[in-house]
Amino acid sequence: MKLVRSRLVAGALGLAVAGTATGSVIARADESAPVAKATQQGGVSITPALVEKTAKRGAVGTITIKNTTKDTMRVTVNVRPWIQNRNNGSVVLNTKASLAPYVRATPQSFNLPPGERRVTFNMRRMTASGSLYAGFQVFAKQVKAKARNGIVPQWDLRGKMRLNPARKNPNLRIGATDVAGRGNNRSLILAVRNTGNTLDPVGGTVSITGPTRRNATIPQVGIVPGQVVYLNGGALRGMKAGNYTATWAVTIGGKRFNVKRTFKL
Repeated sequence: MKLVRSRLVAGALGLAVAGTATGSVIARADESAPVAKATQQGGVSITPALVEKTAKRGAVGTITIKNTTKDTMRVTVNVRPWIQNRNNGSVVLNTKASLAPYVRATPQSFNLPPGERRVTFNMRRMTASGSLYAGFQVFAKQVKAKARNGIVPQWDLRGKMRLNPARKNPNLRIGATDVAGRGNNRSLILAVRNTGNTLDPVGGTVSITGPTRRNATIPQVGIVPGQVVYLNGGALRGMKAGNYTATWAVTIGGKRFNVKRTFKL
């Protein structure tokens, strides 16, 4: 029989269900990680799925990894940066990069028999901004691979880490306005980069003047420091052709940024 390795991905719990697998987790940077349900066959879980502390050198949080299977697991824990989708603000882990120079799990790799073990995250050096927003990945596989219906289960668990700054400095760099989409699906967007050190929600309002007038509220989104997200200024359906001016009032952490941008329909 040919053995197939199945990687099971979940926010806080991976399921060892022969022949099935969950999809990669996509979440918002300002939301908690999703949680999958356990099965009678057992699995590997992490609690809590969110580690949040003030950034400082030394221990910044602890998670518990639980193995409810009958097998011994080889577990590896890594802290990784986010990749943020510019269009909708969702985030996924960059599994090809590591933040080990800044934060590292202790122990990082170990064998876990049925039962549980605590893992501590230690901040080894401070970032230039004084904060760090990332995810952590817990990967577990059987020490002695045993197939279930031809599948060797593996667990790829994801959690979130928010190491907030001791001194907040919310700040933004406002970019260009553009029209996204076509026809009746067009909408107005504004490129914004988080140049501060917080994950405070970014929102505000936009007022459009020209052949047609329109006002809109910007849906709030958490932008990971250093990342760019396109703020949504609302639909442009029904607006006449011509030259327009958009007056944006963008807010983050009590700060307000007022900018004017022109566009053409």
